[in-house]
Amino acid sequence: MARTLPKALKVWVAANLLAIEFDNGQTRYMRSHFIDQYISAWSLTKGKGKRKLLLVAPTWSWFGANPVIAVDGSLTIFGHDQYTPEELWGNSKSQIYEVSGVH
Repeated sequence: MARTLPKALKVWVAANLLAIEFDNGQTRYMRSHFIDQYISAWSLTKGKGKRKLLLVAPTWSWFGANPVIAVDGSLTIFGHDQYTPEELWGNSKSQIYEVSGVH
């Protein structure tokens, strides 16, 4: 039997963090692709090919993100940044401090 993933119902974008409300009642949090790559660029091992992001300050944006949730539960923000349902559920965390970088 295939496992059914919870489906995203609502998404809020704030300072490159996503708050995702799922159909199972949970709200979970994850970093946007941009900020995740920006943070990785500082790493010696993960930063290869991403260092050009360090030339500009990160854009902390939430206005104009225009999150669109498709029927299958996938998400598109900023018109081109796409997230699969598996990524939204599997990479998100139940507590915002787990993705904010503060532990």
